[in-house]
Amino acid sequence: MKMTIRSLAILIAMAVTINSFAQTKDDAVNAYNKAVTLAGSDPQQAVISMKEAADIAAKVGVEADTIGQMAQQQIATLQYNYATALYKEKKIDEAVENFKIASDYAKQYNDESTKAKADDLLPKLYLAKGVNDYKSEKFDAAVESYTKALEYDSTLARAWLNMGLAYKKQDKDAEMRNALENAVKQGLATNDEKTVEAARKTMSDDLLITANNAFKKNDFNTTADLLSEAVKYSDNNPEIYYLYAVALNKLERFDDALAQAEKGLSVEEDAAAKKARFHFEIGNAQAGKGQNGDACASYKKAAVGAFAESANYQIKTVLKCS
Repeated sequence: MKMTIRSLAILIAMAVTINSFAQTKDDAVNAYNKAVTLAGSDPQQAVISMKEAADIAAKVGVEADTIGQMAQQQIATLQYNYATALYKEKKIDEAVENFKIASDYAKQYNDESTKAKADDLLPKLYLAKGVNDYKSEKFDAAVESYTKALEYDSTLARAWLNMGLAYKKQDKDAEMRNALENAVKQGLATNDEKTVEAARKTMSDDLLITANNAFKKNDFNTTADLLSEAVKYSDNNPEIYYLYAVALNKLERFDDALAQAEKGLSVEEDAAAKKARFHFEIGNAQAGKGQNGDACASYKKAAVGAFAESANYQIKTVLKCS
């Protein structure tokens, strides 16, 4: 019985020893060569084989150090190539995950060049993924993708802009404005004028819509407050200046109304019918200040097109202009 147990122990020890030396330097070389052969046709399998070569070499030891080092130097590059192939096939989600793996391999094997390339691409890919999510009306997923993009590059103004647009679709006004403000900030810092312009327009348009809703409820203070923010983002939109002037006149802030109406007049189309509304508000402000002579002159300029009836009423009935 003792001999049987002892024999069994010897057999197990021999099996472990044999298994330890089952893989050799030649096996590592073969795995490496297989990876090189597959690199052009099957980059995913090439990565697997190259990692196998590195693992075998590590088990073999000093004898296989050179082949192990050669394999390690190739792993991140092969993974990067595989991710690139997925991207070219427009498999964005898969490409993102595999570029992340490439970045991890590059860090593990001290491949600074490949890590830099992968880390540079990842925010752009998350941005593209977010655009796809947005188009599919998956707004939560879009915000998540843009957030990931910004984790890699917080200066990516376009990601901030797109995040703001996604929040807008969800009626999350505070989050939207924060994202758009960051889009402007980062866009200015990186000379991304197109994104800055888009963010400012989105912000001013949203504030104008909200202000108009407040105006319809006769909440003129809120209207004025919102439009004072809107003009910070857009200084050439006559619609903002017009509603602002009307609200200020309603609040009997006549000097402020005059100032906003004059600004609106300066950016309005050069057509009498278009400018009439601003002349009318200027007349209202002047009349409110008791400057009847100036008001008459303004109302006469306003007596064109859609404002003709209202302006003539002020001229003939209210002020009795000469």
